[in-house]
Amino acid sequence: MKRQFFILSALFMVVLTSCAKKVNVTIDGTVSPTQKTLYLIINEDTANAKLLPIEDAKFSVTVKVDANDIIRLHDWKEWPERSVFVLIPDSKHITINTWDGTIQGSPMSQKMREAIDRVRKTGPNGFHIDVFSDNEEEWARAREQERRIRAQMEDEQRNVVLETIKENGDNAIASWIAYCYADIFPGGLDEIARGQQPKWRNHPIFQGK
Repeated sequence: MKRQFFILSALFMVVLTSCAKKVNVTIDGTVSPTQKTLYLIINEDTANAKLLPIEDAKFSVTVKVDANDIIRLHDWKEWPERSVFVLIPDSKHITINTWDGTIQGSPMSQKMREAIDRVRKTGPNGFHIDVFSDNEEEWARAREQERRIRAQMEDEQRNVVLETIKENGDNAIASWIAYCYADIFPGGLDEIARGQQPKWRNHPIFQGK
């Protein structure tokens, strides 16, 4: 009887713990007057992305999520690595402004934004060297120089990704950065994890990845 009581008590505590993780958060903000589409995507579950209504360049939505969930607001369901507004529900009310890129009411979401900017700026992105000549040798030299510089930028970006993940190993920022930038590592997520099972790897965003 005591054993059954203990098991029931343990299960009850598990239920309470799981329920305690759920939070209600209202997200609102201002978008461009020309913007007609805005998706809310939780943990990159694009199949269940929610299309938010926009009226007079304003939107507002209240969702119930896990406190560790990652919420992406974006014009498209695809290309998460291009998203600017990636939110962590650490408060009951978060406000964004796509005009000036600000996030209010959520320190962790602002920290996420800074981490994304830091990693993105170090990458080659659309880097190239223009050549205003018909000389084939000049083109060859320019392409080789471009290749070397891009390789250096790629190495720098990989280092920044690893540093950012290490600095945020106990929160969802590390999970998002690893999710978006695994492809720039030859070994993908396994190379980032370096043979370990870090906390960020257990995030729901990696289900099926």
